[in-house]
Amino acid sequence: MGTLSRSLADADPSNTPSTRALKVAGEDASGSQDDARLVLRAREGERVAEELLYRRHAPSVLRLATRLLASSDDAMDVLQDAFVTAFEDLAELRQPGAFRTWIHRITVRLVHRRFRRRRLLRLLGLDRERDEVSLDALAVESASAEARAELRWLDEALRKATDADRIAWLLRHVEGLAVDEVASACGCSPATAKRRIASADAVVLRHLGAAKEGGRR
Repeated sequence: MGTLSRSLADADPSNTPSTRALKVAGEDASGSQDDARLVLRAREGERVAEELLYRRHAPSVLRLATRLLASSDDAMDVLQDAFVTAFEDLAELRQPGAFRTWIHRITVRLVHRRFRRRRLLRLLGLDRERDEVSLDALAVESASAEARAELRWLDEALRKATDADRIAWLLRHVEGLAVDEVASACGCSPATAKRRIASADAVVLRHLGAAKEGGRR
């Protein structure tokens, strides 16, 4: 895990070969302008505009939810709930061109809710088996074998972190959000977001240390 271990000390750990393998191209300025027009039309009750917004952003919302939840079934539920919530509350969106950021924030909030539900069901003995999706399975097709191996290792490490810490880490280092954006998406202060990211970093480093120790035996 030489590349990954070096990346943790880099200024931009979100730009490592393994985390880049999870990313797809973002939205440009013209996309935001198109979103603004579609949001305004959707506010007027135009169903076609809602459908177009869904088609444009459903893939990225589903990828985000799947990465955070590590479950395709749960991610599909969050996808549907996110758009239902977004369209019901569309009048609250102050900047129509920021629909992508807004729907992703709603998605993260629903992911946190889903994790709370999982914990409750586990306490009640009602937790069900779910399909688990590892980070390497979500890599882009062009990802190298080395990058996929690192993602499998990283997925194993992050599963030892708390749900809140894992979400914050992925938002920062995979989604590329700034700390204040992570805080906004998670509904916490920037200081709390920093602590969660640092806590997940520590988990990854401990996992790395354990792997190195095991390799020397």
